[in-house]
Amino acid sequence: DMDSKQSIPSGFLSFSLVAQEIIPVLFAFYSYQSGEMALATFYLGVAGILLVGLGIHSIFDRPTLVRGLLAAVLIVTFFYLLSTVPDSSVLLWCLTIIPVLVGTFGSRVSMIILASIFAATLWLFFGNSGFISPDVYSEVVIARFLSAFAVLSLFAIAMDNSHSRSLHRYKDLSLRVDQIAHQDQLTQLPNRLDMERRLEKKYQPFSILLADLDNFKFINDRYGHDVGDDVLHAIGVLLSEPLRGEDVVARWGGNEFMVLLPTANAEAATNIAERLRAQAGKLLMEAQGDKLRISLSVGVASIDI
Repeated sequence: DMDSKQSIPSGFLSFSLVAQEIIPVLFAFYSYQSGEMALATFYLGVAGILLVGLGIHSIFDRPTLVRGLLAAVLIVTFFYLLSTVPDSSVLLWCLTIIPVLVGTFGSRVSMIILASIFAATLWLFFGNSGFISPDVYSEVVIARFLSAFAVLSLFAIAMDNSHSRSLHRYKDLSLRVDQIAHQDQLTQLPNRLDMERRLEKKYQPFSILLADLDNFKFINDRYGHDVGDDVLHAIGVLLSEPLRGEDVVARWGGNEFMVLLPTANAEAATNIAERLRAQAGKLLMEAQGDKLRISLSVGVASIDI
């Protein structure tokens, strides 16, 4: 299930909200066991805000708003814990935001977000910002955290990018399969299957034209199937050009074409049929030095309600 603005599964957003509620609760329990009541309360507050976000997403279906809320909570919590809590265990929680941001925003946007977070983290650790006491984390812990953050970010972005490419190829393939299933490959017109699907709709009134190419067997036998294919393609173009935007022409089968005229009554359909028949008679084609005379027989069926 994809939302309309971004190709991100809306189900993943719900999963991220639930996961990021559970994780702070677990860290809150750990902090409570360690006697750090203030930190436990903070984690529960984060879980509560995310619970509100989940409610907004479930009730009002506002994925863009919820994404912003989720990102803001995670980023603010990341820097708050990093700069104020003298406990290296919070670094584990800081790493959990990476797959959530990547999965929620996609590889391109999350790359910018994670690069900004990484740059700000470097400044906090090494820029003499004053927000982090130099005695809180050892150089080894800092190096491990930064390395893990960078590697996990690159891996998550690469995986999401691979997933996006696969999804894009799947959509292209599905579109192509659907096109093949509903399009005549010779004339590039809708085929019989597609027209039958259209005829299931209810039009009031509507008309149908069934155009049959005269003497087509003679053309095939005398000049070959390649010439016959050229004639069919030319007729398909001829039938399509003068139609209204709502009208549909399809190859019904062999040398037969069907024209669907929604909202056209019998009189209008008869006039259109006569015009198409006359235009087909003016079609100039040559084969093996001979001029081909093209003609159509057109039948009309109408339902006027």
